[in-house]
Amino acid sequence: MNSKERTYFIRKRAETSKASTVGKPLQTTTTNYDSFKSYLQSKNIWLTTIEQYTDRVEKVAKWLQENKGKDIEQAEKKDILDYLQYIQETLNYTARSRQQVVGILKHYYTFLYQNGQIANNPILLIKLRGTKQRIINKILSMEEMNELLDTYYTLKVQHAKQGGTDKLGRFQINKHVHQRNYLILSLCIYQGLNLSEWKNLTLDDINLQQATIKVQAKRKSNARTLSLHAMQIGILYEYLHNTRHQFKNDNELLINSNPEVQKLALDIKKIYPKFTDYKQLRASIITYWIQTEGLRKAQYKAGHRYISSTEEYLWGDLESLKNDINTFHPL
Repeated sequence: MNSKERTYFIRKRAETSKASTVGKPLQTTTTNYDSFKSYLQSKNIWLTTIEQYTDRVEKVAKWLQENKGKDIEQAEKKDILDYLQYIQETLNYTARSRQQVVGILKHYYTFLYQNGQIANNPILLIKLRGTKQRIINKILSMEEMNELLDTYYTLKVQHAKQGGTDKLGRFQINKHVHQRNYLILSLCIYQGLNLSEWKNLTLDDINLQQATIKVQAKRKSNARTLSLHAMQIGILYEYLHNTRHQFKNDNELLINSNPEVQKLALDIKKIYPKFTDYKQLRASIITYWIQTEGLRKAQYKAGHRYISSTEEYLWGDLESLKNDINTFHPL
């Protein structure tokens, strides 16, 4: 069957379906939602993210039935634009939040197109004004971040421990530096601390007995208390009792020197080329939290004051499905 025949038969089926629903209450197509979930699962999307996607599709479908008198499969571009106007004016959605809705719907209609249920994607060419794309380097998986941490330990910390000490004591200094940097790297990965947050940590923020770390509130972020990873407890104990006195005599926990911060980033890039900067690590762990724990928990852990700030990182999941859109709807 060529493309013209495909379009003809799909349109005829849609017209028949539409005619059969005249004068009847429209029903939610739960079968499509179940199939959509299976489609997302086949793309290795996390369960919490799948639930967020299908929940949004169901909300759109309900609105279309109540306000347009049609199924979501029969929606046209104007119907989707009206829905976007509704969530903006009535529900006060920001431009970025509406863009997330557009992204989810693009994938739902791509799924329908692949299954031969629609001839055209009504949302494909919709682009909202006033949205700035957050530019984040490649998101690392949790496995890749653990690999990064292990690589730093093996090539830096362990190597320095085995190197002994020269006449100037340089190997000994390197050992302490690498142990401190290993701790910093773990805080970036497991707690998602940004540069200013880990630079401003104090001794009072660490509670080894409760295995927690407290992050103080800033002008643009909330305070929060985060659990320490099991491996961090031993690292912190070693650092506090045997390493920290090499650098600090005040209440600061780590370093507050920009040259040292920059040098650490360069060292990481040399041993792990996938690493780009500290922002990449924070974006990666926030994306992981969203996937595994949901938006609200991710918002708390990240210290975001507004849920819209956390929603910006949903793009990581949407990006993973872009290949399907490009394959079935090339522009």
